[in-house]
Amino acid sequence: MPGGSGGRGGGIALDFRRGKTAKKLLEIEWAYPVYKPVERAPKPGETTVAVEVDRALPVEIAYEVVSDGDRRPLLVLRECDRCKGTDHALLSRSLDNEQTVLLTHWFRCVKLPTNVTNEVHPFYNLFRREKEGDRIPHLFFADPDGKNRRELPGDQPQSVLWDVMFDYLDRCYVEDAKSSIKELRQVLGQYDKLDAQEQEVKARIDREIEKNGPKSPKLVKFDEELAKIAKQREKLGKKERELRDLALKAMKAPPAEAAPAADAPAVGAGAAR
Repeated sequence: MPGGSGGRGGGIALDFRRGKTAKKLLEIEWAYPVYKPVERAPKPGETTVAVEVDRALPVEIAYEVVSDGDRRPLLVLRECDRCKGTDHALLSRSLDNEQTVLLTHWFRCVKLPTNVTNEVHPFYNLFRREKEGDRIPHLFFADPDGKNRRELPGDQPQSVLWDVMFDYLDRCYVEDAKSSIKELRQVLGQYDKLDAQEQEVKARIDREIEKNGPKSPKLVKFDEELAKIAKQREKLGKKERELRDLALKAMKAPPAEAAPAADAPAVGAGAAR
């Protein structure tokens, strides 16, 4: 069954049989971090302050910025000129992507622009070649501090991608992600049924109003049916949130750093679409 979404078009296989609720859940939540050095105030006697030039951040700082305090494992994707505006390096163009998209919810998903391979880009060191001739990965997985890094070329088989993702989830989370994924896909099917039922009731309401006016006594029954569907949806939403809420294992957090010196650049992150 073709399925999943999460890209912005570009040929990714979509399952148009999914209802509106499931489609909304089958979207990847990308973060688009940027480095924002904070300009220090002039010291006594200074009239100007040097502006920090564009430069690649030390790799430890780069990971600190892109993780932004999120303790989930990282999924970092680098766009290129051919795949810009799509998720082709992660999602299949012909196979079922639902499981992939659902798995991404347990990662901090970071997308970086095409110019990240420029030597002066702040995040250049995340994709720097170790030696001349090495292929630059299209995406990689890592712990928030950059440890346990696994690189993928972007044209990897789906089975390889899933193996890597499940390896991280097994190591980083207490509960079983495979079990949760199976139940989440069942939840998507239940959402589809509720969406279809709601759509049918609303169509009947429209027909009844057109036939007998907005004061037709039959509308009361239809409103009751809609309220019943809303309650079922609320109950299903609670189950969905419980399935998504896997507990992270007690991963060792990076040590707290001393306050930066007055002339040291500060670290910041933001979302820029």
